[in-house]
Amino acid sequence: MRKLFSVVSLLMLTLLVHGQQSLSLQQCYQLALKNHPLSGQNALYEKASQIQEEVYNITNLPAMNLNGQATYQSSVTELPIKIPGMTIPEIKQEQFKVSVDVNQVLYGGGLNDLQKKLEKDILEINKQGTEAELYKLKEKINQVFFGILLADNTLEILKLNNVELEARLKKLESGVKNGVILPYNASILKAEILKVEQKRIELTSQRKAFILMLGVLTGTEIPESSMFEEPQFTTDIWLYSNNRPEFKLFDLQQKRGETLKSISSAKRNPRLFAFTNLGYGRPGLNMFKEEAELYYIFGAKVSWNIWNWNQTQRERQILDINNELITNQKKAFDFGTRTAIQQYLADASKLEELLKTDESLITLRKEISAAAASQLENGIITATEYLTEYNSEVQAMLSQSLHHIQLLQTRAAYLATTGNL
Repeated sequence: MRKLFSVVSLLMLTLLVHGQQSLSLQQCYQLALKNHPLSGQNALYEKASQIQEEVYNITNLPAMNLNGQATYQSSVTELPIKIPGMTIPEIKQEQFKVSVDVNQVLYGGGLNDLQKKLEKDILEINKQGTEAELYKLKEKINQVFFGILLADNTLEILKLNNVELEARLKKLESGVKNGVILPYNASILKAEILKVEQKRIELTSQRKAFILMLGVLTGTEIPESSMFEEPQFTTDIWLYSNNRPEFKLFDLQQKRGETLKSISSAKRNPRLFAFTNLGYGRPGLNMFKEEAELYYIFGAKVSWNIWNWNQTQRERQILDINNELITNQKKAFDFGTRTAIQQYLADASKLEELLKTDESLITLRKEISAAAASQLENGIITATEYLTEYNSEVQAMLSQSLHHIQLLQTRAAYLATTGNL
């Protein structure tokens, strides 16, 4: 049922991409994770583990062996006495036997159950390893997705820029006709409009490349007309908690170590077996009976390794050392994570401060460029001087857009680094 729900969700999500005009960052994550070649890895791990568990279950069933043997002996056992009037049977030098041996474990010291537990531990480790590899995919998605967002915002500003310049050009052309403004001023604005168009072409091409990359990562054909939603981070993301899948992987590896210690101890537990031997041969159990006969033996036996020269103790010492190594790796990983996020915290603080001044700067630049536009229309300044002020306004708007997207990307990078994305 769970797998069916996952398939249906993916199908709906794919149809949504093709049919809607909006795509979110989370939707890209889901599509990319489903599309990656490793996405089917866990199913294979589970299948292999299930088969291995069946193998362990078989060890609880009786073990049956068919044995056959034919021999010729140079000498046989003889009685060193002769009794008058009595014929003593002789053992044949040609001998053969065919037997079926059946052994059943009655008590295995708990070893079989521990081996099953170890297999589950290994399965969890393998699956978590896959999750850790797939998680890295989110960082690639972030780079491409925020590249598209920045391109979209910049294209929107260039569009407004072009509208403003076209409107300004019409007024200049009117002034040129009336002899108020020199003709070269209109040519300067036309050249600037062409430069804006060139930037639009470059940015559109870059956006298309990002969309193609995102399509490869998600395994989906994404239309160029698609809109991309800015992610909203509603909770306080700066509260540190390391939930990276690698972190859980360390815990699972230590859990496996504890299981291995239990197995090492269980190997010394006594084991109880029942056995049966059913055979046919000559001689049978009665060595002096000349004819071949059926025979059987059944019983029970105990196996107990009472002394293994401290092998168990040494194995446990090795496992304890491995546990310490994993603990150190876990600490080192967390240390690296804490170190990496300091840059994100510093960048976020800087960008938040910049965004506070961006709005004021844009307001001032608009006032300055408006005044310059009025002076241009009255022939007081040239088009070049006007563009200097107007481009400063546009640059302020571009800077605000860049800072905004960079802040979103920094927040996403922080969450990705800490495993909370």
